[in-house]
Amino acid sequence: MKKLLLTYSLVLLSLFSMTSIHASEADMRNTYAVTWTIETNDTRLFQHTINEQMTKMLKLWGEGILENVYLDNKKDEVSVHKGDVGKVMFFIKAKTEEEAKSVLDTMPLVKNNVASYQLRLAGVLWLKQY
Repeated sequence: MKKLLLTYSLVLLSLFSMTSIHASEADMRNTYAVTWTIETNDTRLFQHTINEQMTKMLKLWGEGILENVYLDNKKDEVSVHKGDVGKVMFFIKAKTEEEAKSVLDTMPLVKNNVASYQLRLAGVLWLKQY
């Protein structure tokens, strides 16, 4: 088993050392953490908009723009209150904060004034080549 692990480690190390792309030359994108705050008391509007939001998020995830979506399964959506923290957070990849905002501003929660987002820079994924 130790021999097998050593072999895998050497193969991975050789792959990293043979690549001709370095982080400074690659088309690197920053990763931003996105959290949400509810901006309405209208539960019906929220529930209608959240379905559109999920469709948009799946599309962006498929395009490699969104990643690592986390759900707080202890929160319910039976009723919403302005100022509540949203139950979803995710990461968005963009070259700049402005680029990330331009994507988020097209999302149904924002367009319908149902929720606002908070964006925090997480940085560039270490050893990741795009």
